[in-house]
Amino acid sequence: MKKYLKYILVVEGKEDASYLSNYIASEIVVVNGYELDSSLISYLKDKDVIIMTDPDEAGQQIRNKLNGMLNKVHNVEIDISKCNRGKKNGVAECQIDEILCKLKVFFENNPEKYAEITSFDLYELKITENSQLRAYVSEKLNLGTCNNKQLLKRMNNTHVQLEVLKDIVKQYNHGN
Repeated sequence: MKKYLKYILVVEGKEDASYLSNYIASEIVVVNGYELDSSLISYLKDKDVIIMTDPDEAGQQIRNKLNGMLNKVHNVEIDISKCNRGKKNGVAECQIDEILCKLKVFFENNPEKYAEITSFDLYELKITENSQLRAYVSEKLNLGTCNNKQLLKRMNNTHVQLEVLKDIVKQYNHGN
């Protein structure tokens, strides 16, 4: 059973995200190295994030850069001696028990209290076919610029309730 994080997990690469998504239910954001996308930084700026970069010099540099750009940062460092499957030494090569142990203070204790919004909900509310409505919803919920798939993921990871989403759509429809 996957563990639910209360925060957005920030990792270096797609392999890290893919590996961790097998065990952790959370929004996992990939920074793809040193060149940090400004729209991603804008989205993450005031969100609670956990930074888990590789336990090497490059990972430390990325973590330091993010710490200077984001406001609500929790750093989780993993032991390099437990991250060595194969030839690399990174998050994707780390023993999952080590990672889960380091993250245990951030897990949601009662994730079942949140009802997930579905892609069908987005379809019924006409969000999937209206990019202006999607942008309005994203802005109102402070979710950053995103496509339908990202919007759904971000709403569920921040536990947006369906009734709140319906109210936002009503506001949009009355204004247009």
